[in-house]
Amino acid sequence: MPAKKDPYSSPSQKALSLYSLLMFTGRSYSLSQLARELHCSKQTVIRMIEQISHSFGGKVESKLESGKRFYWMPCPKVAPKISLRPEEIQQLELCRRMVMHLLPEGVREQVRHTIAKTTTLLSNMNDRDKAFEPVAVAEIKGRIDYSPHQEHITTFIRAIQSKQVCEVTYHAPSNPQAKTYSFAPIKLISYHEALYVTGWRVEDKGTPTPRHSIMLAVHRLKNVTTQARTFDIPMDSGKKAELFGFMDLEKIRVKVKFDKETAAYIREREWSDDQEIQEFKNGNLVLQFTARSMPEVVSWVLGFGAHAMVMEPKELKELIRDEISALAQSYL
Repeated sequence: MPAKKDPYSSPSQKALSLYSLLMFTGRSYSLSQLARELHCSKQTVIRMIEQISHSFGGKVESKLESGKRFYWMPCPKVAPKISLRPEEIQQLELCRRMVMHLLPEGVREQVRHTIAKTTTLLSNMNDRDKAFEPVAVAEIKGRIDYSPHQEHITTFIRAIQSKQVCEVTYHAPSNPQAKTYSFAPIKLISYHEALYVTGWRVEDKGTPTPRHSIMLAVHRLKNVTTQARTFDIPMDSGKKAELFGFMDLEKIRVKVKFDKETAAYIREREWSDDQEIQEFKNGNLVLQFTARSMPEVVSWVLGFGAHAMVMEPKELKELIRDEISALAQSYL
């Protein structure tokens, strides 16, 4: 019998999670999206939707759109009465502390005040101190100060929600001067202690037709303003393979050998959905995975020094060799 996709969640817990997702978000979800969110099969989702309709007293609507079945719950006439446990608010506070270094001071305060308001949903207001007892802290080196970009971040959040085209002025490191163009923002992304916004470069006039997808580093933005134009460019809701690297350049299959001193570090982490690990009696291991960016692999491998050796592909080995030679020349 195959292992459960989520062995730590009971059927009743999953049904409650599905009810909460449909009731409290007000959004419609495809069957595939719900299966991914709840870590179960599509058949299980269908059974739980029937259970909600009969047991929870909630009506789940559905529609067929572009060959996909979508589900949602209409807005109830009477708002449901809910309460939170201190542990639930503490989880929100945990998330805030882990990402607050990426946020400008003003946004940090807004988030802090918003989470503080959730204490009104506690069944016992005397438990407020438990909800905000500090349990975590993020230790960051080389952080970026996003305070000068608070207005840019806020503008993007509103533009993403309203699907408004933005006019951005962006200074890429490879260009001597900043450039201004029209941009349809899709999503903010956090990666390696930095914030990025992904979206589409669109035509500067008329219908905002997408020209190509781009990703912008928030700290390199010089100006962001919204336009009157709105865009209707669908997000790719399908699940993509999680591959090594951030920039989506050219996919390569990589094979790297690590000595026993770094083997535990490699073994304990996920580097790619399709990774393969081969371990040896002497403690060494070989990691194979698919990467989407050669420069990022070069930087990553060099970070291990003599503890890592590229085996494949040949062009990656040559790049590593050239970098090591250039580095050696710097210290002569």
